[in-house]
Amino acid sequence: MANEQLQWTAPEPFWPNAAATSDAAARRATLRRPAILRFASDTFMDDFLAQLARDPGRLPDYAAQPETWRGPATTPVLPKQLPSFARALSRKALAKQKQNSLSIAPTQTPKPALAPLKLYQPGHQRFYLVTSSLVCGRAGLPDHAVNPGKQERVGFVIRRLLPQNYKEVSTDNRGVPIPLPAPDNSWDEYALVTTTAGSGWRKVKKSGTAEVLLEGEELLPMFPATYQQDDGHQRRVFGGLIPVGKRESYVGATLLPEAQATTGTGVSASAADAAVDPRMMPLWIQVTEPWKRLLETADRVRTLQATPPDPTLSGGDTMPASDLDKWITSAREQIQTGSWYILLDFTKYLAENFPKLWEVVRGAEPESFVTNSNEQKILTALKTTEMPAALITDLSTPAIYSGHVKSTFAQALKAIDAEDAESGLESVANAYVRNNPDPRWPKFLFPFADPTLAATDGPLPTSITISAIGGEKPIDTAFRKIDAFAKLIQDALPAQDAPPESSLPLVAQRPIDMRQAWFQLRCVYDRPECGPLDPPVVSAPTEPFQMANFFDPDAPARPVRIALPIDTSPAGLRKFDKNAAFVMSDMLCGQVNRMKGITLADLVLSVLPWPLHKDLSVPDAGPCSSGGLQVGMICSLSIPIITICALLLLMIIVFLLDFIFRWIPFFLICFPLPGLSSGKK
Repeated sequence: MANEQLQWTAPEPFWPNAAATSDAAARRATLRRPAILRFASDTFMDDFLAQLARDPGRLPDYAAQPETWRGPATTPVLPKQLPSFARALSRKALAKQKQNSLSIAPTQTPKPALAPLKLYQPGHQRFYLVTSSLVCGRAGLPDHAVNPGKQERVGFVIRRLLPQNYKEVSTDNRGVPIPLPAPDNSWDEYALVTTTAGSGWRKVKKSGTAEVLLEGEELLPMFPATYQQDDGHQRRVFGGLIPVGKRESYVGATLLPEAQATTGTGVSASAADAAVDPRMMPLWIQVTEPWKRLLETADRVRTLQATPPDPTLSGGDTMPASDLDKWITSAREQIQTGSWYILLDFTKYLAENFPKLWEVVRGAEPESFVTNSNEQKILTALKTTEMPAALITDLSTPAIYSGHVKSTFAQALKAIDAEDAESGLESVANAYVRNNPDPRWPKFLFPFADPTLAATDGPLPTSITISAIGGEKPIDTAFRKIDAFAKLIQDALPAQDAPPESSLPLVAQRPIDMRQAWFQLRCVYDRPECGPLDPPVVSAPTEPFQMANFFDPDAPARPVRIALPIDTSPAGLRKFDKNAAFVMSDMLCGQVNRMKGITLADLVLSVLPWPLHKDLSVPDAGPCSSGGLQVGMICSLSIPIITICALLLLMIIVFLLDFIFRWIPFFLICFPLPGLSSGKK
């Protein structure tokens, strides 16, 4: 019908309760508000359709209410399934009972719940449907027929609620995020839209109402379900599954500026909201952060050798020089191995992001080839990251390293490129042994740290200056200098258009605001072929709600029961099939064999100071082999027996850490189970 007045309402079974409300404004709001139904079973779709077929008048019993696992909401009991000849009489009887139960006087406006409405995830065994009826605005409010042949569609959108001046009220005077209060009518509504720059929340401009659909807004599907009213008339209700499992995506989406506006009072994207440059992630992950870990390795060994031994344990003796040499040699082998891979990754980074600078570093072009001032600063930093002369002399023995210790970062990068060391570093299987290295390891040395030097005395870019901090440890100073080196590279990166956030690595995306966010839903009837003459029909909002994260402390939990073996005697355990297999490569097989001779006591002694310290003397025998052929290994285990081991190890760790967390009263509850016996006498 032309110019038909269409509107979204609550499902028809909710109308009697709304009509019984004395407050006219509350009655109108309840009639126009879509309903959120809550189900606590994986068969929620069957339950929903069965309730519509047997007794649709009780659909309000499924309305979502605030709940926690301590006080879960009641789950309605489905009416008994009856044969077809008895259904009509049963429906009439149910209708009569409901008429008798209705109060003659209108009820008062219900008080708002004190606890917020929180929707839980399918992993908590909770499922939610947003339901609404699309009706014509005339007598009887008949259902409007949706014509898919004309591209008509129904769906719903998720809107986020944020207070006005969100940036000012969301943090305290120290910039620390604070919990958001319950929303009110003054809060702004944001729509989730997809643009060329990615997805994000965009403020819905209000001109008395937010019942509009923004361009690019995500429209989630709804399905129709028909049922019969108590008076025998056919009705249709639309429902859609609320994707609570996407909570992190919704909360972590950025705030976009208003469409076609560069300024305004709404929240817009700022430098603080912007994602980090994805080109910096490889530098941090492969270069600067591993560099810091090498400094920490050297610092631990330096601290162990510098700590005076306990006279009650050592008897006044000092650490033998042979033990000290073993510590230093082992640490140098580990540090040099990591340094080679840092150099290899950094050469690839320079070649990809600074091709001109890389040509100069590798010696293919003169230094004048670099005309960019920022790249010149990087080159200066590489040339001033120098090895101390005393360390070069120390590392030049044995004789195989004489003349092969590089003095600067730039020389080391040139050397690893000149040796074409990538093939050897990617194929070597044996650990690096300083006195007898595998020929596939690079021939030069350039460690980024050393256990005989303080963190600030090692190779750090001297051309970069940082502010001094009183009382700061040397390793923290070194960390800040490495961060300044990374910032120097970040400033030199050429400008480029920001990629869509969905294409960025997870660690490069914006941090997720872990506070409870507020949302509401709106149903939409869209007729794209009608053009601007018939804009989308958008419903009133649902009740505001929050979405629970997966580990929400109030969330209900699915029951998980792990049955351990009942008969744990050798006769009982041998019956279990060894059906779980671990397949190991030849290299992993060799590493596992190295661990077989190590006991728990050896591991403990390896981290204790001298004289209790004991080195882990486990030479690397290389990959597993048989008859000159490298072989892997397959080990078959029994899952039921593994569960026993896992439980025992869990209990040991839990009780050891209880002195820190004090979690035993909240962690483990055991109940007696009479009659569960293995049958052994």
